Amino acid sequence: MQSNVNMFQRFLFENLPIRGERVKLTSAWQEILKRREYPAIVQQYLGELVATTALLSATIKIEGRLTVQIEATGALQMLVVQITHDGGFRATATYRDDLPEHATFKELTEGGRVVITVENANSNNSYQGVIPLIDESIAAAIERYFETSEQLRTALFLRNTDNELGGLLLQRIPGEMEDEDAFNRICHLAGTVTAEELHDLDTQTLLYRLYSEDDVRLFDAEPLHFYCQCSRERSESMLKQLSKEEVDEILAEDGHLSVTCEFCGKTYDFTADDMQAI
Repeated sequence: MQSNVNMFQRFLFENLPIRGERVKLTSAWQEILKRREYPAIVQQYLGELVATTALLSATIKIEGRLTVQIEATGALQMLVVQITHDGGFRATATYRDDLPEHATFKELTEGGRVVITVENANSNNSYQGVIPLIDESIAAAIERYFETSEQLRTALFLRNTDNELGGLLLQRIPGEMEDEDAFNRICHLAGTVTAEELHDLDTQTLLYRLYSEDDVRLFDAEPLHFYCQCSRERSESMLKQLSKEEVDEILAEDGHLSVTCEFCGKTYDFTADDMQAI
C-alpha cells in the first residue's frame, strides 16, 4: 500500500453476522500535527480518537457530521474530532500546563464523559449519546458505548505511530443470529494485527492474512482528508455576541479583534471599520 494514504474501507463476512471497517491516515493526520503542537501523550490520545471517529463514520448513513468528544475535569480537559459524510475531518485538544507525561488514560479522564453527536445536514434533527468515562482506553469506552447505548457488540483495534494512524472496527450485525464464538474468533484474529501490517498492507492482503478461512466481501475504499469548516463569516457570528462595550475595550487596547480557530489555528482579524460593518 502507498505510504501516503488516507482512507477507510468497509468489509463484510459473507457467512457470519459481522461487518468491519479498516482505516489508515497518513498525510491528513500529519496536517493536524503541523497546525498545532501537542505533548506526546495528548498526541497519542487525540490520534486514537481521530482513528476511532473515522471508523465510526463508516456506520453513519446520513448526510451530515459526526462529532466524538471526550470531556474531563483533569489535566486532559477535552478531545474533539469532527468528520463529515464526505470524509473531511478536523480535531483539537485542550489540556492544562501541568499535564503529567506518563499518566494513564483512565487517570487523565477520571470523572469525564464521552459525547457522540450525529447532525443531519438536511434537517434540524440531531442525535446525541453520552456515557461516563470509566475505561482504561478510548477503544474500551467506545466498545462500552455501543454495548450499552445501541446494544451492538463492537470491537476496536487501534495501531498508531507518531506519523500515521491505523485501526480496525468489528461489529456484530443487529437482527442476525448471534454467534458469540464466531465473533470472539474474528476479534481474536484482529487482535494480532500489527502497526506495520496496517501500514504496509492493502486491505485485501491484510484481510486474507487475518481471515484466509473466511469469505470476506471488500467494498471500495473511501477517501479521508483534513478539512476545517472555519470561515470569516463564522468568526463574524461569534463577534456579534460581544457587547459594544467589550468591542470598544478590545479595540482601544489592541487596535483590532482576532478570532483564532481552535482546530486549524487560522486567525481572522477585524478592524474597527470591520466591526462597524458587522
